[in-house]
Amino acid sequence: MADIRKRSGSKGITYQVRYPSKASETGYAYETFTTLKEARDFRENSAARLRSRPLSTEIRTVEQGLRKWLDVCEKEGCNGREPITKGTLQNYEYRVAIINSYDWTKQLHELTAPDVVEFRSWLLRNHSRAVGHKALTMFHSMVLELMRRGIVAHDFAAGIAIPSSSRYDRPITIPTEKEVHSLLAAADALANLKNETIASAWRRYRPMLYLAADSGMRPQEYIAAARANLKDGGIKVDRALERLGEISVTKTPAGHRFIDLSPDTVRMVEHYVEKYAPSSKYDLLFPTESGRWVDPKN
Repeated sequence: MADIRKRSGSKGITYQVRYPSKASETGYAYETFTTLKEARDFRENSAARLRSRPLSTEIRTVEQGLRKWLDVCEKEGCNGREPITKGTLQNYEYRVAIINSYDWTKQLHELTAPDVVEFRSWLLRNHSRAVGHKALTMFHSMVLELMRRGIVAHDFAAGIAIPSSSRYDRPITIPTEKEVHSLLAAADALANLKNETIASAWRRYRPMLYLAADSGMRPQEYIAAARANLKDGGIKVDRALERLGEISVTKTPAGHRFIDLSPDTVRMVEHYVEKYAPSSKYDLLFPTESGRWVDPKN
């Protein structure tokens, strides 16, 4: 964006306009004026000229911009972050399809804030608030990435959002300690039933539930947990199950962690692994009979 700087020199007070220019090695060009009004007029006109022409010969449409953004997310990571996983890519592609289904009547460089507001209205009329929030957030992320790469001149989606919260959202109710103990007691009883079919299944689910309650791990994490990571009185978390049903690293670097466990939980999980767990080439704590991971939807 262009800005105005007040200067004092041999010619008295002047006003210098600095504006983006690809012709300059520094990325900026300068014009000097004797009055602030002239400087403001030039700034507004230069900004308008910058917005009125495409900065890229290859990316002219929203669809092309989204394709570029997806490619960056997949291969190098958006804004310096880690590249996304296959499961996340599939989720992004679903949202991209929603954005592309809107009737974009202008090219990318011609879009203004009112155009994005109209897009927001379309999202709220045709999709749930949660879906609209994610789609509009993704659209804005695309605009910011293209700005960083010099493909669009300004952030025409700034300040336009769909809040994810709603007055009708119900607060999350966290189970009480008594309720957690009741759940674990029910697992104890099911694992010791005389009915061998039920007891056999709950010999696996029981230590799984104890591990979940003791560690706070997500289902995608303890389903994919490795036997080698159960050591030193706790468990190391370094992988998880993706949406596509494949084992990968945790979603963020912060997901890599070591969690201390109670001795009772460690003994229970180790007993299950040694006495009952099927062999698994994936080194799983809780594999199915085929040696693969449990389906989280089951």
